[in-house]
Amino acid sequence: MTESDALREEIYRLATAAEADPETTSNLKSLAVQLWVNFDEFTVEDLEDILRDEWRTRGLPFNNNAEI
Repeated sequence: MTESDALREEIYRLATAAEADPETTSNLKSLAVQLWVNFDEFTVEDLEDILRDEWRTRGLPFNNNAEI
């Protein structure tokens, strides 16, 4: 499994959790920082963009202006 595959799996897992409990997973900046710990070849901003795309694809709510 490549790092990219692992990132895709983790984002899928987070999005699935967000479908079950959108309130606790709407702060994409916070989620991006958490992902960055394990996927530091990406910037936090890149990870946030990837999360935002997945959330939009699934029609999930997110806080686009959240601060960590």
